Amino acid sequence: MAYRIEVRDRDLNRVGVIDTWIQLDMVVQFNDQGSWKLLVKAGTPQAELLQQGGGVAIYQDGVQTPILTGQIEDFQTYWTVQQHSSEGSIFVGGKTDNKLAYQRLAFPEPSLSVSQQYSSPNDVRNVKKQANILMWDEVRKSLGPGALTNRQVAGVDTGTSPTGFGATKSDSLRYDVIGEKFAEWSSDKKTGWRLIYNPNTKSIEFRTYQPRDLSGKIRFSPELGNLREYIWTLSAPKVTRVIVACQGEGKERYIWQKIDSASETEWNLQIEQFVDRRDIPLKTDTNGNPALVVKKDADGFDDIGQNPDGTDWTSDLYRARRDYGSAVLERDAAQAQLDAAVTDEEKAAANARLSAANTALNEAKADLILEINAAKSTVVAYYLEVIEQAADEVLKEGEKSGNFQIYPIDTEQIMFGRDYFVGDIVSVEVNGVTYKDMVREVNITVDDGGNALTVSPKIGDQGSGDPLNLYQTVFDLRRKLRKLEARM
Repeated sequence: MAYRIEVRDRDLNRVGVIDTWIQLDMVVQFNDQGSWKLLVKAGTPQAELLQQGGGVAIYQDGVQTPILTGQIEDFQTYWTVQQHSSEGSIFVGGKTDNKLAYQRLAFPEPSLSVSQQYSSPNDVRNVKKQANILMWDEVRKSLGPGALTNRQVAGVDTGTSPTGFGATKSDSLRYDVIGEKFAEWSSDKKTGWRLIYNPNTKSIEFRTYQPRDLSGKIRFSPELGNLREYIWTLSAPKVTRVIVACQGEGKERYIWQKIDSASETEWNLQIEQFVDRRDIPLKTDTNGNPALVVKKDADGFDDIGQNPDGTDWTSDLYRARRDYGSAVLERDAAQAQLDAAVTDEEKAAANARLSAANTALNEAKADLILEINAAKSTVVAYYLEVIEQAADEVLKEGEKSGNFQIYPIDTEQIMFGRDYFVGDIVSVEVNGVTYKDMVREVNITVDDGGNALTVSPKIGDQGSGDPLNLYQTVFDLRRKLRKLEARM
């Protein structure tokens, strides 16, 4: 399928078309910035169209909406004696217009300038709406028509509030990068967004959409002739036994182990890893059981700390601590009354009050000690969960993995842009196993005739910093392939 490039100036006016170039490379990404790079001959009228502050809209024949649009961010002159006898070539490129969301921060109070943020009653802004409405509202407030005048990006059009769809998201904002927040809000793959240039309205429009499930229609497989290559890999775990060591000294140090028995059986190996967690206040008692490591606080009580939300471990402990505090205040008040007494009658009354206060204080102290000891089992249970979580994290990081790399190609029947786009869910069929996931990224290289040389979609998290771990899928592929080979 052929491509063409329309050029815009810094005021978003369409100023011309480039239909002759040496090479064009594009990376179209779902809910991310993407990029483009164009190599053209220097000194030509078409090269002169490309100016700082301007940008491009790249179209695919037969598709009304641009594949991508973006501002020019880089110029590079390229000349070599092997290829050039005149002025050489220039590389021009940049990111897509989605980058605008990565160039703005979410202010705690968007209606105030940076120097006036102190006057806001809140230092964070809490938000709660459906994801696409959150995104629309944030673009409008931070760079669109609802933003402060000096923060508005010329030409950005957010339109009217969209109809909400998907799950409701809640968050707190304080100078966060908006694009990164959008990634969090759309991590469930239910909401897509784009900032795309519209040459007809001379604006950059913000659009949200729901990814389409095209898995029944858009299929890739060797049999269909639209899968250039696939590679599957099974890797053994890097750790199967995690030993977590807590506080305590010598033989008292509490040691706990978790084993991934299933992986050990499957791969016939055992791999141990030691995790030093002296921050966990557990030791081993004389019976070999976990016990809390405690110190005395300023009042001489066992200091068992507080739970993660900053409150006492149990309601009874909270009550006992409150009652003890009240008893201390009453004892101090009674002592102050006695110190101030002058007459025998005043002293007698003060002594009576002090005696009762001391009795109540002793009872409150005994009750507090009782509740502290009773809460220790709750504290120990909590830290045992922390230990297991620490072990699970290590096992997860070193777990067995299955990687499935697929390399689809465009055919007359199925073409990127025309039939599917980033964000759509497609299916891949290999050896009788079907895998469905989202098209997260597409890399496109276009030749000097405007025709695509390569179109390489990345499906799922393939090729990202968080690669696919499709262990069961790949395991099934391997098992079915072995069955096929056994029949031959």
